Amino acid sequence: MSSKLRNDIQNSPREGRQKIGLTICEVSREWRQLIDQRLMHLGVSNARWVVLVTLDKLNKPVPQKVLAEHVGIESPTLVRMLDRLEKDNLVRRTPSKKDRRVKLVELHENTDKLLDSMMETAIDIQQEITKDIPEEDLITCHNVLLTLRERLLKKLDKKVDL
Repeated sequence: MSSKLRNDIQNSPREGRQKIGLTICEVSREWRQLIDQRLMHLGVSNARWVVLVTLDKLNKPVPQKVLAEHVGIESPTLVRMLDRLEKDNLVRRTPSKKDRRVKLVELHENTDKLLDSMMETAIDIQQEITKDIPEEDLITCHNVLLTLRERLLKKLDKKVDL
């Protein structure tokens, strides 16, 4: 039997603060699913897309540990993904000159066309999903999400990289 608290929460409307975390999780999950569907023809999943776009954003060779932190996944999970990305000639791992135990990860030179296609797909999805929503509402929504993210990162004692 449900407690009164759980029952009240389950039966509350989705407005204001009520269930905002649940809604954010659902939107994020469904957005990723749509990206997965749309990138399938390129042979890229959302998970691979995030790694490649992060490496593009960082624009320099980075230690695997740093990349894992930026992407938000555990190092062993990242290593398996990097194995596949390296096999597909999308990334390159080289030993650090300062510490040979550290592997530096960077994009392979041939990823420009793929990155452009992925970004075009992401922009298409964004435009499709946000069409007919007033720009002012999107700006407010985005600002609220950035504030929530900043607060979450501070609680997690992580660097805010807005």
